[in-house]
Amino acid sequence: MDNGKLIFNFKAWMKHEQGLSDNTVAAYESDISIYADFTQKLLSDCSAQELIAFMTRMRKEGYSIETVLRRLSGISAFYDFLIQERIIKTNPCGFISKPSKWDKLPVFLNFDEIDMLLDAPDVNTGLGFRDRVIFETLYSTGMRISELTGLKVAELDMNREIMRVTGKGGKQRFVPMYSSLAEKMRAYLGVRRDYFVKDRDEGWLFLSKNGKQLDRELVFMLVKKYAAKAGIQKNISPHTLRHSFATHLLTNGADLRTIQIFLGHSDLSTTERYTHVTDDKTRNVLLNCHPRFRK
Repeated sequence: MDNGKLIFNFKAWMKHEQGLSDNTVAAYESDISIYADFTQKLLSDCSAQELIAFMTRMRKEGYSIETVLRRLSGISAFYDFLIQERIIKTNPCGFISKPSKWDKLPVFLNFDEIDMLLDAPDVNTGLGFRDRVIFETLYSTGMRISELTGLKVAELDMNREIMRVTGKGGKQRFVPMYSSLAEKMRAYLGVRRDYFVKDRDEGWLFLSKNGKQLDRELVFMLVKKYAAKAGIQKNISPHTLRHSFATHLLTNGADLRTIQIFLGHSDLSTTERYTHVTDDKTRNVLLNCHPRFRK
C-alpha cells in the first residue's frame, strides 16, 4: 500500500472513528505528508533513523521545539494506526528521545533587521504588497503562523482596528493593529479582491496567487526568501518574528504578564492557555511599548 493510501486511511480513521476536529485532522495529515516528502520512502518501512534525520533537518531550518514535538505527535499517532491495522508491529517513535528544548536561545531579529525584512518585498506588486502585510502582521501581533494562515476577512474589525485570532482548541483572542498596519490592511483588502480572488472567495485573508488559502510552508519559504534578499544572516523562520515581538516588547518596558497575554499562552514557552485582550490598560501597553506602534 503506497503512502497516499496509508495517509488517506489514517485521515478517515481520525475523522470517523476518533471524532477529531477538522483542524486536528488537517494538521496531522500535513505533518505526515511533510514527513513522507522528506523521507521519499514508504512510511511503513521507515525507522527511528529517518525520524532522527527529520528532526535534525527541522532544527537546522529553525523550527521551534514545540513544532517538532507536535509533528512527532502526529507521526506517532499515524504509526499507532498502522499497528492497529497490523501493517507494522512497532512504533518507531517509541525509540526517539523527545527533547524538551533546544540547547540554544531562540533566534530573534533586532530593530534594524526587522526594518530590513519589512522593506524587502516590492510593494508595487500584488505579491510583494501581500508579503509586506504578512510580515507586519506576524511581527506586530506575535501570532503563530497557523493563526495567520487561518485568519479570515470576517475576523477583521477595521473600524476598531483589531483582529480576532483563533488559536489551538478554538480559543480566541483579540489583538490590535497599529495605525500604519491598519492602513496597509485596508489597502491589501482591495489588492486581495482585485489580484488574488479568483472564481470563488472562501474568505481567507491571505491568499496564494491562485486564490487559495495560504499555507504555512509557503509563508516559511517567503521569510527565508526575503531574509536572504535583505542580507540577514540569521537562520530565521516565521516563529522568529514571534520571538522578536516578545523580545522587543520586553526591551521597551512591557511586563512579562502582558506579553504572555498578547502571545496567547501562560508563558513564553508553552501554548496551554489563551486569554482575551479586552481592557484598555493592556492595549495601551502594546501601543506604548511596541516599536511599530510608537512610530
